[in-house]
Amino acid sequence: MAYPGLAFFTLVAILAVGLIFLGSRDIVLGAMGTFMPRWLRATDIVFGVLAFILSAVVIASPGVAVTTLVIFLYFALFVRGVAALTMAGAGKMFPSRLRAASGVVGVLSIILAIVFLAFPGLAIGSLIFLLSIGLLFVGIEAIAAGVVGREMVPVIGSVQNKI
Repeated sequence: MAYPGLAFFTLVAILAVGLIFLGSRDIVLGAMGTFMPRWLRATDIVFGVLAFILSAVVIASPGVAVTTLVIFLYFALFVRGVAALTMAGAGKMFPSRLRAASGVVGVLSIILAIVFLAFPGLAIGSLIFLLSIGLLFVGIEAIAAGVVGREMVPVIGSVQNKI
């Protein structure tokens, strides 16, 4: 989190690259998926082209990309909160402590979603923080795999031979 501008750029780049891969997958699936109905193939191609267009919009206007990510975060938190409240209210088979905890988490998720909607800068900061933590864990995993990788590969191979 020493360079928030770089983190902002990384969020935009991840969204743009994801849209490019999604678009290319949909176009290829629509063009080559002879096992699918014709209307579904056409829909895949249309959505693939739409994903490519959106990736160009994301690259051209990073503000739109970040706003989109904030809206996704808002909806994810809101839907998660509603799901937790539903489980707390309708999950009669669960213990009362679990239902109460689910209700509290649901209310907190909805409150956090509303706060992020009211203060988008806080949501952007949270996304940058989550990205930095995720990349930190990926880096630690890569270092650990590099350090012990030579010893782990024979173990994995010997397990597959026994199966």
